[in-house]
Amino acid sequence: MSLKVACRAGDSDKHDFDITFLLFHDGKLYSAADDGKIKLWSQDLIKKAEVNAHPCSVFCLAASEDTLFSCSNDGTIKLWELDTLKEKETLVKSSEVEFWRVAFSENCLFSGDDQGNISIYKDKKLYGQVNIAEPIKDMAVYKNLVFTVKDLDLVITEIKLEGEKIRYGTKTSFMGRAPVAIIGDHLFAFITREGKEIQLHENSIKSAFKPVARVTDGSEMIINALSGVVWEKEQFFSGGWDKLLKQWTISNNYPTNVASVNVDVVINAIVCGERNQIYVGGADGHVLRVDVV
Repeated sequence: MSLKVACRAGDSDKHDFDITFLLFHDGKLYSAADDGKIKLWSQDLIKKAEVNAHPCSVFCLAASEDTLFSCSNDGTIKLWELDTLKEKETLVKSSEVEFWRVAFSENCLFSGDDQGNISIYKDKKLYGQVNIAEPIKDMAVYKNLVFTVKDLDLVITEIKLEGEKIRYGTKTSFMGRAPVAIIGDHLFAFITREGKEIQLHENSIKSAFKPVARVTDGSEMIINALSGVVWEKEQFFSGGWDKLLKQWTISNNYPTNVASVNVDVVINAIVCGERNQIYVGGADGHVLRVDVV
């Protein structure tokens, strides 16, 4: 098993500045960057559409069945058509916060901001809000569990999405930093505070989110991105300042590094696509696809 760079976005099509986020949805790749643009790509990285979405950085993307969501440090969350990137509307506009993360789950949109607020929108209306007292640099949502982290602690919050108002409670927290990734139905991973090691835990309230493994050879430099997937086996991919995309497969709850490839660019974002295809976004707007061969 090995990793091979299969294709790259052309220099004339790539973003002008660093990639901030990649989203793979319904067979299409979406990229966001510090140039304020969102781009839509084919699986072979042919650009299909682009939009000047925000006047500054686009920090994150999420998607429902018919809508793409974006958020920015301009204090807005916007809605877009999935196939054309035509703007639908601005859901939120605030002069008080910067929106750093969005995620879509259980028919609700979740946002995380620089003031530590988790906001939940249902049918385009604010359904409820939770403050976790730390800016939300990364966020992952699994059913009614929200995993949030910056550079001190990973906080796991259970949010009940029923009735007229949400009900919520903090389940636990662990020392760690962004990024965080859900791996299948049973595991999640995040980075230790030092930024170079990977912590693996059970995704289970019953086990109190038991830690199961600590990868001490994650990287010699800071890890910026994680993406989890189940292709026959539970596995995840990591990358960062060392420019190495690493593949980790999990057996008996322990991850093993089975392959790696130098992509010649600092890795800022990773997302898994169709089987055995991984997309990487990096510094200076580069987007590439890596295949497991």
